[in-house]
Amino acid sequence: MKLADIGKVNHLVADLGEIDGLIHTASSAEAAAFQLLVEAPGEASLKMSSEGASTTHARGTAVSDGFLEQLKALAVAELHARRDAVLAELMTLGVDTTG
Repeated sequence: MKLADIGKVNHLVADLGEIDGLIHTASSAEAAAFQLLVEAPGEASLKMSSEGASTTHARGTAVSDGFLEQLKALAVAELHARRDAVLAELMTLGVDTTG
């Protein structure tokens, strides 16, 4: 590793810590805590959640528990993919990421 890479390594290590926290939060949350928000201009946004309640700027629709389980799994998988990308970048900089 080059001395010039230390700042980048430190930044990536901080990112890794944040991602690990997000993975823990998402993994331990109930599926009903997840929601999908499709933002659109004005009052055209759409919120899909367990209660489906609309907000002042979004229409709402209730969705099934199965949908929310899939949304949770997708979110956790995306966070793991981001974690893997950070680890890969650290390895290219010569950091041993096995421990």
